[in-house]
Amino acid sequence: MSKMLAIAELMRLDKPIGIYLLMWPALLALVISSGGSLSYQHVFIVIFGSVLIRSIGCVINDIWDKDLDGEVERTKMRPIPSNRLSILESWCIFGFLGILSLFLLSFTNANTIFVSILFGLLIILYPLTKRFFIGPQLFLGLTFNPTIIVYAISNELNNPTMIPLYFSLAAMTVAFDSFYGLCDLEDDKKIGINSTPIWWGSKTLFLITIFQCLAIALLVIVGWKAKLNFLWFAGIFFFTGFYFYQHHLASKKEFFLAFKNNHWASLYLLVLSLICYSFI
Repeated sequence: MSKMLAIAELMRLDKPIGIYLLMWPALLALVISSGGSLSYQHVFIVIFGSVLIRSIGCVINDIWDKDLDGEVERTKMRPIPSNRLSILESWCIFGFLGILSLFLLSFTNANTIFVSILFGLLIILYPLTKRFFIGPQLFLGLTFNPTIIVYAISNELNNPTMIPLYFSLAAMTVAFDSFYGLCDLEDDKKIGINSTPIWWGSKTLFLITIFQCLAIALLVIVGWKAKLNFLWFAGIFFFTGFYFYQHHLASKKEFFLAFKNNHWASLYLLVLSLICYSFI
């Protein structure tokens, strides 16, 4: 039982916030790419795929960071640094999740398989960028981004909404992961890990705002290209309230709560898209 709990912790199944932050945007991309005409099979693939991708990302992150996590108070009790799972066991879990992912991809098309493998390689590389790239959150925004994969599943790679939605979700990710980076700022400095808060310094909250404004502007473009009704644009106006609230939390140094609030913000966008297409 203790081994199973350690595996669940390695995959962060005990902390589903990361699944939500990937799954809600993925479902949003599915709604927009399909014009609101959802396939049950595609919904299942996106939901299960989000769990797998997030779990794979967490496992490979802990494998690469095995020598760093023990130096950080927040991560020193993770399964690998606390010796509850060995590196070999962790690689086996990673391989099993990879096989499950390939099996899931077998129910899609050739474009989805190709794009997913490409992004999968980037996901494997992402944890290493903290060591050599000054702004790993930028890489994260482009990598842990479900848009192109989901549009491939829907056979909509030529859909004009794909590019603005991709970069909108990338900007959102950079913003919320920068809030997360503020939580570990001192530990990251101590062990020599890069992050946008270290790079941006005192301008971090201002630059988070810039990325959030970019995300909102691109969402407006998505609605225009998708020919969505006024509900979308009114909804995007009210969506800004999430960002005001997050900066209110940040002003009180509650950076982790600001980060977690993005789960509700992404769910709001998903519900908004469903409402808009139900009135078309």
